[in-house]
Amino acid sequence: MNNTYEEKMNEHLSSIRNLMYTFEITKCCGYSTFVTIYKDESLADLYKKVAYHFSSEVVELYFLSPLNVHNRVPLSNTPVFKFVRDNIICNPVLLTPIYPIPCPIVYRLYLNDGNHCSNGHSNDTHCQNIGNNCNS
Repeated sequence: MNNTYEEKMNEHLSSIRNLMYTFEITKCCGYSTFVTIYKDESLADLYKKVAYHFSSEVVELYFLSPLNVHNRVPLSNTPVFKFVRDNIICNPVLLTPIYPIPCPIVYRLYLNDGNHCSNGHSNDTHCQNIGNNCNS
């Protein structure tokens, strides 16, 4: 069977939604991009992928809860699916999708690479400020 480009691309996107998580990784400058990871890979693998994607050291990955609480993503061998599950089944929910339905689920993580922004803020502080303004 000969598939067209569109069919292959739709199949690929469907497999991402079924087999992987998509994280929008946001830097202190406000730049962000999607990084995908298989659900059964570890959080350590996520740190490696982000470091590779941004060509920089990753000091910390974290997310802001709906109540604006800083939550560190542990650098561990915990499977990504367990980390996500633990943060979405708790009460109150800590990790929420950033785009509305019917968009595919995407979670935002902030990247602290240890750099300082040109405005003098540290990456961590500035990213928390971005999160306050951009979580809609």
